[in-house]
Amino acid sequence: MNTLPATLTAITVSEHLSILTVAVGGDHFHLLLAEHCHDEIGTSLTLAFKETEVILSKELSSSTANVHRAIVRKIEQGLVLSQITLAYHEMNIIALVPTLTFNTLTIRNDDEVCWMVQPSEISLLRGNHGI
Repeated sequence: MNTLPATLTAITVSEHLSILTVAVGGDHFHLLLAEHCHDEIGTSLTLAFKETEVILSKELSSSTANVHRAIVRKIEQGLVLSQITLAYHEMNIIALVPTLTFNTLTIRNDDEVCWMVQPSEISLLRGNHGI
């Protein structure tokens, strides 16, 4: 599981949904929660998302609200899945990508890439949840 420390910067609430905007470093992320968010602006939060939800691209794409840049630090190719470690704001993000798909990207160590995660795929960790 990828985790990022964040600070809550904005909340939009409707009947049963909340859209949160959070800051990680100088970047903003948006996440969609199927609940009312009762946290206050400025609250420290921990974002969590699965490695299989990280989408990679060599070029900037505005297909989702959360598109950020990182540097490829490590590539471990397997027969079915490839694990790519990205350096992002002095933290690591792990992406698990089908190897067939990864091979079409022609990504190498030290390349700058874009990584994306959908707002509905990001969760908030409350408490320590074993982390």
